[in-house]
Parts: sequence; structure tokens; C-alpha cells
Amino acid sequence: MPVDPAKLAKLQKMSGTNKVGGIRRKQVSKENTSKKDDTKLLNTMASLKAVNMSDVAEANFFQENGQVLHFDKVGVQVAAQNNTTAFYGMPKEKQLQELFPNIITQLGDDSLNALTQMAQQMEAAKKAQAGAEANPAETADDGIPSVEGKTFEDDVE
Repeated sequence: MPVDPAKLAKLQKMSGTNKVGGIRRKQVSKENTSKKDDTKLLNTMASLKAVNMSDVAEANFFQENGQVLHFDKVGVQVAAQNNTTAFYGMPKEKQLQELFPNIITQLGDDSLNALTQMAQQMEAAKKAQAGAEANPAETADDGIPSVEGKTFEDDVE
């Protein structure tokens, strides 16, 4: 029986599942673990007899790096007898400056220290900007560097 080398090479290049006489495999679908986690969490909170708190408009979690996890639309379940609280929603990671006017009543001692540091940094930035405006000769060239010994007029002539 004659063998065509081109056809043989083509068959050898095909992947293992596509070969002639190869194994047919079903595609395994990935399970969505977040839905399972949510249902487990909801079942656990139900077993703890948690109560929904509907009066919560927003929630803020202050991190040590100065960021704030901000929940706009938050669902809260509380199981007071077990000292358990669950927050549901999509958090947004924001800077403390973005939430500044509305968040002052929620700040603790650590956050107030961060706020005073932020105010000091803003004052230092204003002083630096005022110093730069006082000496406009240093920045009057619009960022064009000067080359010593050469001028544009010399090259034009």
C-alpha cells in the first residue's frame, strides 16, 4: 500500500484529540466558585439568624496604607448574638481626599493622624508652588534647555 508522505506529515501535525482514531474528550466547563461561596455565606448567615440592616447608606473600611474601601450601595447582615457582621456589595478603593467632606464624622484617631499629615503635605506643596512663582526667571524658558557656548542666532547667520 503506497503512503503519501505529505498526507502522513499532515496527520502527524494534528493535535492528539484531532488525530484519526484519536480520543474524543468532552470539554470540561469551569464551575463558578463565587456563586457557591455566596450561597455558602448566605446559608451560614441564615443559620446564625442574622438580621438585615436596611438603614446603612454607605460603608467605609480604612486600610493601613491610607486607602479607603468605599461601599456605595451596601447590604449589611448582623448576627449580634454571635458577634458577626457581613457586608455585601462592590467596594471601590479610593483615596481619603476623595471622600474628605462627608467622611470626617467617621474618622478615628489613626485616620485623623493621616488627615493631619495630608494637610501638612498640602501646605508644603502650596509653599513650593508659591516659591516657584516668586522666581519666574528659573522657569521662564518653557522647558527649553540652554546650551552653553551656542545660540540659535549663531546657527541662523
